[in-house]
Amino acid sequence: MLSLKITWRYIVAFYCVIMLYTSLHELVHHFSGYFICGDWGIKTFNYFETACEDEKKAYIATYLGPIFSFVMMYVGMYFLNKNNSSYKNHLGFALIFAQLPLQRMISPFFRMNDEYYATAKLFGHTNTVYWSVIVIIWVACLPPIIKAFNAIENENKILWFIFYLALFPYLIWGPIFGGLEYLMVEKKFLAQPLIGIGLLFIINEIITIIAYYCTRKYINPHKESM
Repeated sequence: MLSLKITWRYIVAFYCVIMLYTSLHELVHHFSGYFICGDWGIKTFNYFETACEDEKKAYIATYLGPIFSFVMMYVGMYFLNKNNSSYKNHLGFALIFAQLPLQRMISPFFRMNDEYYATAKLFGHTNTVYWSVIVIIWVACLPPIIKAFNAIENENKILWFIFYLALFPYLIWGPIFGGLEYLMVEKKFLAQPLIGIGLLFIINEIITIIAYYCTRKYINPHKESM
């Protein structure tokens, strides 16, 4: 179904998809926190804090970020249908890996990630909580990534799959995302908040949306040769 191909236009388009959806994940935390708590919290690139006095209410916002990411993975899975266009197939593939499924699956083993943090706070740091979170996340993530694996038609299919699952998204997105967080939090560059969100985050989001709409057609890498 998918013949994967890496071009510089595709890299830019894929980067924009990743940055857009990781930022939306963070904004879901922030805006849901506002609606739940009645006031704006604090949002950097990789950190959020709600204004809730009741911690249990705040954990709803913590869960909603991952729920958004899981939903987007299943949207991607739906797009990976042989009856859909080649563009939609490639977009679906990109959507799945733009949610960084490996990070969601591996981090709870180290008692990290939104899902484990909120669940452990609510129900305690027990072995039951630990393994329940891991199992639920894996059950949620496996169908989309298996669908993505089965869709690959390239030779060395397993290597292509591992490349997307464990390396490619982090390689093109991670240094920029981490660098922006460092600039805003440590160097206070454009750190002044607007509705609780650092200005650099807002500027980056605007640039990402514009870039996404300018490059989205190249998420089908064969578009360049058409």
